[in-house]
Amino acid sequence: MPLLTIQHTTQYNYRQPVGFGEHRMMVRPLESYDQRLISAELDITPKPKDVRWLHDVFGNSVAVARFDQRSTVLKVVSTVSMEHEPAGGPIEVEDYAQQFPFTYSSEDMPDLLRSIERHHVDHYRVVDN
Repeated sequence: MPLLTIQHTTQYNYRQPVGFGEHRMMVRPLESYDQRLISAELDITPKPKDVRWLHDVFGNSVAVARFDQRSTVLKVVSTVSMEHEPAGGPIEVEDYAQQFPFTYSSEDMPDLLRSIERHHVDHYRVVDN
């Protein structure tokens, strides 16, 4: 399997020092038949008071950082190395999804609902166009 290194940086800058609440981050890919995690590093500025890891109901690794200081910047750098075997051949699209828009099955909807629903008002209906 080919070896990949992925580095993702998220940075927030503030005009004056701010306090931080608990931050939950999903920055670690799942292992599966076609990918194996080799290493994962998480570098956070300012340095958190502590970082703990947990799994959500879908088996995703979630980092939870708590802070005890104020700062004008919050920077999260996630670096992972993994072996990944890309799927070969064409992607098979199920019959119901051949025509757009389509409706998801009732079994899939509970898992997809939060990612499908709008989280911000679209006054000008830009998303619908």
